[in-house]
Amino acid sequence: GLVNAVREPHPHLLEVKKIYQNIKATLSDPKNLKVSIKNWYDFSNLNEYILHWNVKGEDGTVLAEGTKEVDCEPHATAEVLLGAVKLPASVREAYLNLSWSRKEAAPLVDADWEVAYDQFVLAGNKNATAHRPQKAGETAFVVDKNTGALSSLTLNGKELLAAPVTLSLFRPATDNDNRDRNGARLWRKAGLNNLTQKVVSLKEGKTSATVRAEILNGKGQKVGMADFVYSLGKNGALKVHTTFQPDTAIVKSMARLGLTFRMADTYDQVSYLGRGDHETYIDRNQSGRIDLYDTTVERMFHYYATPQSTGNRTDVRWAKLTDQAGEGVFMESNRPFQFSIIPFSDVLLEKAHHINELERDGMMTIHLDAEQAGVGTATCGPGVLPQYLVPVKKQS
Repeated sequence: GLVNAVREPHPHLLEVKKIYQNIKATLSDPKNLKVSIKNWYDFSNLNEYILHWNVKGEDGTVLAEGTKEVDCEPHATAEVLLGAVKLPASVREAYLNLSWSRKEAAPLVDADWEVAYDQFVLAGNKNATAHRPQKAGETAFVVDKNTGALSSLTLNGKELLAAPVTLSLFRPATDNDNRDRNGARLWRKAGLNNLTQKVVSLKEGKTSATVRAEILNGKGQKVGMADFVYSLGKNGALKVHTTFQPDTAIVKSMARLGLTFRMADTYDQVSYLGRGDHETYIDRNQSGRIDLYDTTVERMFHYYATPQSTGNRTDVRWAKLTDQAGEGVFMESNRPFQFSIIPFSDVLLEKAHHINELERDGMMTIHLDAEQAGVGTATCGPGVLPQYLVPVKKQS
């Protein structure tokens, strides 16, 4: 399952390569950048390889870099001191990147082929705000009085949403989800694939709104209660604080806990700071490096033979969607989050059995998740491990 029928790699092939690498590093002293290197080769000394390293700020600036030769016998461990690097006050964090390549080409392995890599997050100024864009204009929002959903978000009078921002607990099932005993069968049984919201209370202020809503499935059963607090700041940013309390009599498992909405497909230019440049899930993300990435919605969508959830990104610090003119939305959270954008609707992706059944409707679907279940290996092995399931409890 690592490649498709015509031997094009699936994203998880990159995860296999990362896990299989024979050079593994741990950061033993973050202040002085002292790294412990374990050589898992059976016969090769690490002096056959070159260590390329750099420290990159969250803004993409390379703050320090270099190369080292490390003498380390097979199955031995070496300590490497790179030296302290002062981080500028303008960055919240930086990333120590280690990459290994051969000194000389060998059969099947060119000298420019990356054979192993690791990355470590270095804490900076947690109060830095240089990553945020300047106020672009006047923002206004509208909350639907029946559903409590964010039904309108405008910038200088121009509508940004093509469909309301609502709670999301489901994902179009992956091959593994359909075979996992904690997966799609339980999600569909609870009706998480067809949710509506019904306002219980709504309190509106000049620049804020507080909503309490019942979350109902297609049978009209209450699957939980949600609180949404919307507040518009002077910088033009709309904060949405969401709390969900599931009804555990009905909800036994959740695919995700997050928000979903749709936008016109003209906002297809994507930038983000998080793990990439391929899809990652919480139990399959060691291969993704945290960096600044520029991509498109189409490039983020991976065409599996059977259409299913795809394109997720983990450990995201912020994400931006814009049109060709650079106008759009900037999204961040108070903690690293997950997000995905697909050029189809979730309903179509769940229903389609073949790629040719995927039809565009001029809109794209965005998911912003506080939590999302891993993908596991239930098609041919164990399901999602307990630590990668979404806790079925009250969360904000």
